Amino acid sequence: MQLKQLAQSRRAWWFMSALVAALGAGGCADGPKPTPVKPTVIRDISPALRGTVGAEVAIRGIEPQVISGLGLVVGLNGTGGDVLPENVGATMEREMGLKGIGRATSPAGTPLAGKTPHEILQDKNVAVVIVQAAVPTGAPANASFDVSVRALNASSLEGGTLWTTDLRIGDPTVFGGTQARRLAVARGPIFINPFSQRGKETEGVTSNVGRILDGGQMTEPLPIVMIMDNSSHARVRAIAAAINGRFPIGAGDPGEIAKGRSDSQIDLRVPRRYRESPGEFLELVRHLQIDGSQAEENSRRLVESLKAEPALAEDISWCFEAIGQKSLPFIRELYEYPELGPRMAALKAGARLDDALAAASLKQVAQQGAGSVRTQAITFLGELDGGPTVDVALRELAAESSLTVRTAAYEALAKRAVRDQLAKYKSWLENNPDLQRVSPTRLEQLSKQAFPGRSVQGITRIPAEDKFFIDVVPFGEPLIYITQQGAPRVVLFGTDQAIRQPVIVSMWDDRFMLDSQQTPEGKGVVRVLYRAPGQVAPANLTAPTNLPDFLRFLARKTTPEDPRPGLNMSYSDVVGVLNAMANGSAVRAAFATEQDRLQGQLLAASSSRGQVDRPETADEEPVVVSRTPTVFQTEKPVQTPTIVPIKPPVPGQPVKKE
Repeated sequence: MQLKQLAQSRRAWWFMSALVAALGAGGCADGPKPTPVKPTVIRDISPALRGTVGAEVAIRGIEPQVISGLGLVVGLNGTGGDVLPENVGATMEREMGLKGIGRATSPAGTPLAGKTPHEILQDKNVAVVIVQAAVPTGAPANASFDVSVRALNASSLEGGTLWTTDLRIGDPTVFGGTQARRLAVARGPIFINPFSQRGKETEGVTSNVGRILDGGQMTEPLPIVMIMDNSSHARVRAIAAAINGRFPIGAGDPGEIAKGRSDSQIDLRVPRRYRESPGEFLELVRHLQIDGSQAEENSRRLVESLKAEPALAEDISWCFEAIGQKSLPFIRELYEYPELGPRMAALKAGARLDDALAAASLKQVAQQGAGSVRTQAITFLGELDGGPTVDVALRELAAESSLTVRTAAYEALAKRAVRDQLAKYKSWLENNPDLQRVSPTRLEQLSKQAFPGRSVQGITRIPAEDKFFIDVVPFGEPLIYITQQGAPRVVLFGTDQAIRQPVIVSMWDDRFMLDSQQTPEGKGVVRVLYRAPGQVAPANLTAPTNLPDFLRFLARKTTPEDPRPGLNMSYSDVVGVLNAMANGSAVRAAFATEQDRLQGQLLAASSSRGQVDRPETADEEPVVVSRTPTVFQTEKPVQTPTIVPIKPPVPGQPVKKE
């Protein structure tokens, strides 16, 4: 009994000692700490989209970004060299010094030879410009895009060429300001809106604002990071495996497309084959099923969801495409579905998955549809291989009277021609192992340079002095179509490519005159009188009488290596001449331009950007850039006068004074 009581007292003593020790350790730094528990995140999405990657992750680094910089434009026609704000001038002098531009390094024989950076900035043929661009969503390295330029000390940027300019996140900053991260560079000849009057301003159009088509290039793209809603190593591995299974390593890819970095982060790269369409790749990733073992069942479920919820047509179409070929047997039942939304969603997925059975329905919609549905069907039809019958259908559509239908059909045919050229080049290299190896990027560039015209697409592409392309589309009524995005192109529809006689066209205060006459023998002759800016004596030359050769004549620069006559005009000058010729009835073609989207992209990127310029990851702090814009005005803004209509005086009544 005594032993039992002794044991109980000892246990009680040990219990009390442990309790005291635990209470004492509660205030020590080395004791256990409470583990925070994060609440489980469940997104409010449609049941049809559950199980997809986008239902469990947030993709960062793909938000539209405005990038900009201060650049130097040379080659102006005496319209630059005005006074600069002091901080801008100091910044540009410093940048030129860092890049080795100065009296001792400027190339001999150039207008800048022997000049200091300060003297260069005062040169009347030089201007400082603000360069801006909207980074395409998910743009990878070497992706190209258009940039906008605005002069700070020039009345006109006509004839100018932008020297290589670094583009950084946010607004341009001057020396001493916050230096943001560089993402891209810009360079190239400036395209001025040719429909503005020289030296004058029209509403929304000025000659001191221009753009460089395809002039930007990504050098250090933003990293694309996927952040898990709920941390899980197992789920990270499953998502990375699903992405890598759907997008295996291809030619030009340095490694796996998706790579888990922690239990809450996956690094993502754009495959090389999606380099020109990174937005499409990201949509496929978002709509990819994490568990791909039930592709058939998921496809069947998506078909029923699409019938029940047509508003989800766009998302479900991406889901079909993300599943791949296994979804085709199920979506084919929707190719003739009576409701337009589900039908177009299925046809889009079928075309992008190269299902030849989608061709017949797409042709029907393209020929008989209404409004934008027709152009959508034409675009989808162009993405489908489908054999030569697809090209024949697109050629017929390119001959229609509707401008939107014709241009959509042309764009589809041009993309198909590029694909065919690329396939031919690859076949030649494979069948001729002795030929010099060419990089995939170089092959893509070569495939866009020229089209023979005898292909099934029927388009002939002619390069004009590396300044622009001339695409001859011999279908339908004559039409001149001008592009304003991407690679500059003059598109000539129809078979009548002759300059009419007799006709006289004059423009630019008679600096350019065209006289097209017919000789007594019935032969057409075209004479051109042109005085380039800065020249005293005009050139008086005989020009070709058909438009394709005439355009090459306008763009050609006469050199000892190529002594053929030419006027060395820029793309914008050539477009201006064409517009004047169309207005002066020198050609039988109508005149149209592509819709301008660059300013809209800049506005969208400006309004959507936030303070954080990079995704915040586990081991990186966000880079925050001041959003206070740098003020570059040297004068007070001009007040726009209010126009008040004045009524004529009534006879017999005194004039009322205001």
